[in-house]
Amino acid sequence: MILSIIFILAITFGVGLPLILIIIPKANSFVKLGLSYPIGIGVFTLLMFATNLLGIKFTLLNETLLLFTASVPLILTQLKKIKTLLGQIKGSVKNTKFDLAEKIILGVLAFLILVSFISTFYWPVYMWDSVVLYDFRGHVFASTGFMKDAFIDAYYYGYPFLTSLAHTIVYLCGGRYPQFIYSLFYLSLGVSFYGILREFVSRKAGLIFTAVLLMTGPLFYHSLFSYTNLTYTVYLSLGAILIYLWNRKGNMGYLILSALLVGLSTHVRATEPFWLAVILIVFAVSFFKKKYVGIVLYPLIVLHLRQIWISYQQVISSGMATNITNKMGIDSILQEIINLNRWGEVAVFIYKYLIAPQWPLFILFVLCGVLLILRKQREHLLMFVITVLFIGVLVAGTFIFSIYLDYWNRIGDATERLSILFYPLYIYCIALALKSRNKIRNQS
Repeated sequence: MILSIIFILAITFGVGLPLILIIIPKANSFVKLGLSYPIGIGVFTLLMFATNLLGIKFTLLNETLLLFTASVPLILTQLKKIKTLLGQIKGSVKNTKFDLAEKIILGVLAFLILVSFISTFYWPVYMWDSVVLYDFRGHVFASTGFMKDAFIDAYYYGYPFLTSLAHTIVYLCGGRYPQFIYSLFYLSLGVSFYGILREFVSRKAGLIFTAVLLMTGPLFYHSLFSYTNLTYTVYLSLGAILIYLWNRKGNMGYLILSALLVGLSTHVRATEPFWLAVILIVFAVSFFKKKYVGIVLYPLIVLHLRQIWISYQQVISSGMATNITNKMGIDSILQEIINLNRWGEVAVFIYKYLIAPQWPLFILFVLCGVLLILRKQREHLLMFVITVLFIGVLVAGTFIFSIYLDYWNRIGDATERLSILFYPLYIYCIALALKSRNKIRNQS
């Protein structure tokens, strides 16, 4: 296990951190450190994917050479910034004084993260979908050296390979329990969320809201096993929040980083169209603020990253997949859209699996949105609009499923798992409404 941990950390700080320093050099240290892991593991597994398609076998030697080739130029070009960052972190640790309340919050956070890591280092993969799909593919990739050997049928290429390739790294390094990868995503979410919050709120408020996030039962629970939902939440929710940061601070690096995160989210889960909602938001903001470069740059990055997987999936499916919209005429679809009974069934389903499990945060989110409108604090409303649009995507997707799938109302557990992506969005919106400062903090 030691070698696999070292290899994952090398990816984080050899690939992820230098890329972050290139894209957002003026962000605060927490944002840089927190986002280094998802960016590093996302980019590196994408490189593994590409090199394997070129015929290079998955072996420890080959992946070590790949890491060396990718990381050394990045580290050398960013060496000065890395040294500066390390100095900032050292100085911050030495000089920062915490009061009793902050120490208690830090203790709670440390306890949650430690428990997560202890659990994932101790337990093997045990959840059904991971055993038969995500982890199974990782085993096959590592043992045979190629992705194609895992394609027994369509079930095995129904989901992208980011998490399975991360498992492959662990197995190539001789590790047995790859679930610590998800504890790292949990840690990354907390550090990144705190760093992004600190651009607008005080240190104590940032710690409080970060603790609320990491104490959220479903998020903590998903850090203990190897499903894709937590990983997807990290990429998509942080990518969405960075759009708000880009709009407020005007730093193009946040837009590029958001595009990378949202694009990489489609290499975790590809069927959910939340990426399209983010593109629409960027279009609207770009037109409103006359930042027209975003209209071209953002979809260029997201769509190209997404198309890598879509094109590969189409090739290996050999034309077996069909477009479900061809099964139903446009007249029938329009009739369903105005079917109030169906909408009622969908509303009950959404309440049961989205609103009810999250009702305290959902109610606070709604009340804070009303509060911002009454206060006319329009600068924060974009984050609320993004969240509402995501809810709209989930409602629309559920409605479409209700038309085409007879068993649509029997997959509530899947919807509830997917809906954990709203926790960071709700809490960030609530934090902005309750604790935001009048001026944006300018941290280096």
